[in-house]
Amino acid sequence: MEGPHPMYCRSQNLILVAIHDHCVLGVWTRMSIRFFDRTAVLDERADEFLKRLAHLGGYCTVDQAQQMGLANSPRRVLFRLDCLERSRFLRRVFLHPFVYQITKSVTRLMGVDWMARRRHPVETVRRRLLAVNFYLEARDWPAQFLCEHEDKVVAFRTVGCPPNFLPSRGGQPYLWEDFVLDPGDGSLCVSVVDRAHCNALLQALTLVRRFADCRLRLRERLSLVLAVGSEARHRLYSKIAKHPKVLGYSRGISEPFSTYEVSTPVPRMAVLTHESEIHSDNLI
Repeated sequence: MEGPHPMYCRSQNLILVAIHDHCVLGVWTRMSIRFFDRTAVLDERADEFLKRLAHLGGYCTVDQAQQMGLANSPRRVLFRLDCLERSRFLRRVFLHPFVYQITKSVTRLMGVDWMARRRHPVETVRRRLLAVNFYLEARDWPAQFLCEHEDKVVAFRTVGCPPNFLPSRGGQPYLWEDFVLDPGDGSLCVSVVDRAHCNALLQALTLVRRFADCRLRLRERLSLVLAVGSEARHRLYSKIAKHPKVLGYSRGISEPFSTYEVSTPVPRMAVLTHESEIHSDNLI
């Protein structure tokens, strides 16, 4: 028995490829339309809230959302958070208390893929909630809180520290996980949030080592701050600031870093919800 004619096979393959491309195009078109429709629920306040939350680590409680200006009352905040959840810009990852996390839709909205939208262990979630509390307190300081990465690099360049002196990754300046505050007087403050479940000495060494070259340029005009969530960690870091290894990277600065205790504690969290595992918002 003779097989199918080669021309027939090629025609069939072309038809299958065309069908596949048509289906893929149709899926992406529908996804784009759905995303466009969902962005209709975002007013200026919600848009700013989501983008700021992404810069701060991607997690927040209801109280934090209110303090960040999403709405003026707890009831209104819950309503707006629910709208953002139903529109798949947020998902609830804890039920007691309610803790919300940004989704891939937010990274799509911003045009940058953020690690903040991925799943994290409880310790990481707590640290990022502490980071939000630190931001809420530090924004009242007499300094501009810089969130955009390019703004941070420009701020260092403005005070006399070129990009090649900054911490880097892959040959490029890397300040994504650092909080930079600009008092506007020719100095800068860089803050990082303590990982309470990790070795404090290693964290302090990492901080002063990363910015050692910047210190050569800026000297006392660059201050480093470690934000902690407890008095015990504050005492521990105060001792570590005098450690010989830490002083070795301080470039002669009398205070290698200072410690700031965030006054608002992070609540204990329980009842992890797996709702996000069955949602499709990680895909669109």
